[in-house]
Amino acid sequence: VSNRQLFSRLQPDPRTLDKLNMYELGNEKRGRFERKKWFRYNEPPVKLPHIDFFAGAQAAESFPKESVPEIGFVGRSNVGKSTLINKICGSTAARVSDKPGLTQQINFYTANNEFHLVDMPGFGFAYAKEDTKNTWRVMLLLDARHGIKANDREFMGLLDRTNTKYQIVLTKCDLIHRIDLAKRHLLVSQETAKSRNCIQRVMMVSARHENGLNELRKEIL
Repeated sequence: VSNRQLFSRLQPDPRTLDKLNMYELGNEKRGRFERKKWFRYNEPPVKLPHIDFFAGAQAAESFPKESVPEIGFVGRSNVGKSTLINKICGSTAARVSDKPGLTQQINFYTANNEFHLVDMPGFGFAYAKEDTKNTWRVMLLLDARHGIKANDREFMGLLDRTNTKYQIVLTKCDLIHRIDLAKRHLLVSQETAKSRNCIQRVMMVSARHENGLNELRKEIL
C-alpha cells in the first residue's frame, strides 16, 4: 500500500474539521449537493508591534547581542517565511521574492524592542551558536501540502538535542483541500507528539487570505 493510498484512507478528526470550517482554512470544493457553510468566525484582530529590520548575519559571530526574547522562523525554501512575517505584523520589512531561497542571510527584525523575529534561510538555525540555541523559540514552517519531510525530521532532531522549544506552523493552507488539510494536521500532530520540545499545538495559516493569523499572533505574544 502506497503512502498516497494510506493518506486517502485516513479519517480526519471531526473537531479539526469544525475548526477549519470556522476559520475558513483549506480549499473547499463544493459538490452539487453539498450544503454551503453559513457560519463565519469573526474575531477582533490581534495586533503585533510594528517591526523594523535591524541586523543581518551570515555567520553566528555576526549575530546581534541577545537582549529580548527571539522567535525564529525556519523552514525549507519557498515555504513562505518572509511573507508570513510581513502578514502577521502588517509590515513589508521582510523582503519577499518569487524566487525560492532569496533569503541568503539570517535577518533580525525588532518589534519595538519587545521581542525579535528572526527570518532564517532554509535551515539556517543549524549554523547558530550552540550556546544560544536553547534560548530561542522556533516556529518551524511546513508546506501543508507536503507535511514533514526528511530534512524537517533531521531539523526537529537538532531542536530536541539542543533543548529548543519549537512549534509547527502549516503554511499555504489555501492550496490544499479542507479534508486533506485535516488529515495532514492529524499526521503532523501524531509525529510531533514524540518530540519532548515541540509545543503540542499545530498551527495552520494562509498568508494569502490572512486566515489563521490571529491564532498565530496569540502564540507569539
